Amino acid sequence: MTTAEMPHGPGMGLAELAGQTKAASPGQGPSRGRMDISGVTAYYRGRPAVTDVDMAFEPGKVTALIGPSGCGKTTLLRCLNGLHMTVPRASVRGTVLLDDVDIYARDVDLVQVRRHVGMVFQRPNPFPTMSIADNVTAGLRFGPRGQRRAAKLADVAERSLRQAGLWEEVKDRLDKPGASLSGGQQQRLCIARSLAVQPQVLLMDEPCSALDPISTLVIEGLIDQLKQDYTVVIVTHNMQQAARVSDITAFFTVQGPGQPGRLVEASPTKDLFSNPTEQATVEYITGKVG
Repeated sequence: MTTAEMPHGPGMGLAELAGQTKAASPGQGPSRGRMDISGVTAYYRGRPAVTDVDMAFEPGKVTALIGPSGCGKTTLLRCLNGLHMTVPRASVRGTVLLDDVDIYARDVDLVQVRRHVGMVFQRPNPFPTMSIADNVTAGLRFGPRGQRRAAKLADVAERSLRQAGLWEEVKDRLDKPGASLSGGQQQRLCIARSLAVQPQVLLMDEPCSALDPISTLVIEGLIDQLKQDYTVVIVTHNMQQAARVSDITAFFTVQGPGQPGRLVEASPTKDLFSNPTEQATVEYITGKVG
């Protein structure tokens, strides 16, 4: 199969790479790209940042994590692909499963995990000296040799830029620096870079916080399209954005400075905003606290 014929959605799953025969075949099965976390507590230098979180992230849905600053939303997001462990003296307790594979198991390579669980950061971070096309395919260029050989990089770049809704805007200047694009275009370029390695899950840490309203609407529309093929988890401080783009919303809070964050409740977005079950959620979404 050539790259041009490859599916637009996720590639081979972590379970297949881990050699688990119970895993679904690529692109098949209802659990494809499902993440389940149980009893997750994340620490920095032995101090908990967010504690005892149990959640599920389902394929074909956008889950939004909301709550006040310091409640552990981004820390939890980084736990979902092992990026938290790149911080000196950081640690994680609990279980994080991707399609029934524990990503923190001793025989699982966290670098491989991050190829299946991609991340888009708060501020666009294209490689400034690379062209637009090379930015998109950077993950393949630096990836395993076999994957580099199999990929037709020009086809991958086009496919990923089309998925990110950027192809028509840049197709005539693919050799120009990625840093020459506008802020909104740079963020879509970073999304295309994440999609190029065909992840199963896409994590987005406040992807619109540095963008103007028009670029924000473009990214939100893109998120709605991407959930058809990927499990999407987004951190946002914007409750209106959570209401617009997410299917599930999880509210986190923190008791005070220096205290760890905790999950208060998670439910379908319409239910959480119209009929929350916890008083802390009511006070936050009505603006009484936070």
